[in-house]
Amino acid sequence: MPLAQAKFVPYEMKTSIIRIFAYENGNHVGVIKNSHFGGEVRFDSTIGLLKIIDELQDAISFPQKSMLTRSFAASAEEREPSQAMESDTSDIRELASFRLNILFRQNASWQGALTWIETDTLAEFRSALEFLFLMDSVLSGAAAANPPRSRSKRVETL
Repeated sequence: MPLAQAKFVPYEMKTSIIRIFAYENGNHVGVIKNSHFGGEVRFDSTIGLLKIIDELQDAISFPQKSMLTRSFAASAEEREPSQAMESDTSDIRELASFRLNILFRQNASWQGALTWIETDTLAEFRSALEFLFLMDSVLSGAAAANPPRSRSKRVETL
């Protein structure tokens, strides 16, 4: 039986930057940046964020899944992989930024480390749910301190 060829995955692809611009009622809106995408990919919901991260891990085969994803559908439909989107986020105020490193995908979940970039605080998580709770612990305070503002560049005169 021949040994499988190990695929080299550059460190840059193992690390993603998540920038959150809006957070209301537990719903994340922002962008995720990874060198695999060649740019930023926008997400408009928490489930969208989770799907993009999972698609990324599948695309680069790191870390590999220890279990297949289950579905209620009789046959799983192929999703189109997320594509990098051109988005000008320079005028939008960030609530928080995170550096994500997923080390393992075991027991149908993720294990890894999340760094809150603004404070350089690192926390390890044992599941995707704990990952979301860590982000929530930052964003629930950040969202209250920084209420959302209009995205338009309209200048108001007094």
